[in-house]
Amino acid sequence: MIPELDLPVLAEAEVAVAGAGPAGVAAALAAARSGARVVLLEQTGCCGGMATSGLVPVFIHISDRVHRVASGICYELVSEMCRRMEVPAVDEIWQHIHPEVLKRVCDDKLAEAGVELLLAVKVADVIRSGGRIDALAVATSRGLKKVTASIFVDATGDGLVAAAASVPFELGDEAGRTMSPSLCVQYSNINLDRMREAERRGEGAGQLWFRYRDEIPLDEYHIVGVSEYGSGSGSGNLGHIYGVDATDERDVTRGYVEGRRVAEIIYNFYRRRVPGYEYADLTATAALLGVRESRRICGDYRLCFADYLARRHFADDIGCFCYPVDIHASTPDAARQKRVAERMRETAYLPGENYGIPYRALIPREVTNLLTAGRCISTDREVQSSLRVMPACMITGAAAGAAAALAAGTGDVRRVSIGLLRWKLRGLGAYLPETGTEPDTGG
Repeated sequence: MIPELDLPVLAEAEVAVAGAGPAGVAAALAAARSGARVVLLEQTGCCGGMATSGLVPVFIHISDRVHRVASGICYELVSEMCRRMEVPAVDEIWQHIHPEVLKRVCDDKLAEAGVELLLAVKVADVIRSGGRIDALAVATSRGLKKVTASIFVDATGDGLVAAAASVPFELGDEAGRTMSPSLCVQYSNINLDRMREAERRGEGAGQLWFRYRDEIPLDEYHIVGVSEYGSGSGSGNLGHIYGVDATDERDVTRGYVEGRRVAEIIYNFYRRRVPGYEYADLTATAALLGVRESRRICGDYRLCFADYLARRHFADDIGCFCYPVDIHASTPDAARQKRVAERMRETAYLPGENYGIPYRALIPREVTNLLTAGRCISTDREVQSSLRVMPACMITGAAAGAAAALAAGTGDVRRVSIGLLRWKLRGLGAYLPETGTEPDTGG
């Protein structure tokens, strides 16, 4: 933590949200729609995070196949993207993403809600006194400035604000190894009809990858694939970069460089072997590294694998989710890579099953006016691998934003009425079944 400095004030708000990925956008919208003055800070040039700058191809598990668990703000953004894409309906299990369309959807929704959006602003540190954060120190093109607020939401993915405020955290497995990231890609000029026909006869990219493994100079046995959008374009979650700690600058640098090398190798395979890609172009690698795991902040409750297995719900549930345990391998070891899909099958829920996300898992220890949202909330590694996907990030983001607005008057996130928060979230469209111990709304 930096000492109190005479930094110029960049922005003042009731709620300051750090990070404008899916979690941060949802948090800012929920807070603003709940009546708070909100500032949203983003280090890149657009909102959407992994869904836009990261070129992640799909939103997965908006539904548990019976209930729309990511209803409310998540479904609103995705359905508006689909409307502008002229897609007749949202695929609630595997919805393709058009990153440029989604950028504009985020811009428009945030402007309509009255959120002050500040792009190209990176959180550098926090200014903290006792158990409170007084301001965020942010790096701008004119030097360090500060952003003040009553309540702060850490939606940075890496838990940067919480870690800077000295909140304890966990990182990776027992040896500190994290899931390998990917650098997603964008292809154009795909012959979609030829691609679909090949997939129907069992000659899609996944099958051909294993048929021609000896030709490919990569230790890679886990290929997610390319998801189409528009007229012959698609984004691909292809390949991994092993041995990267996303909180280490040198590792991250190596990840980007290695990711571009991997992208070229896989692109050459697609051009050479996969029907429909004979004349495709590799038009972009992502501007953001697709990090799956870094810090898991230690909170008032640690959502754990036993909760997942029990399909447990809580009196302070702020949302529900259902995606399987999906821990990508940390090393190129083939057995570990193949185990990923096996474990997903073993832990998959039946249609209609889901688990609860307690509000306490969003509250970091030792700080009174900070909430977390997205993949850095308080969980063990198994549950993090389920909650890290983007619809879940928007569920926790919306909850953190609504709670932040409620807490702005007192400056204490632990004094929020759970009943009132759940009532507010339902008003924002959240899927929140009764828990059987529904608290009073507090008015």
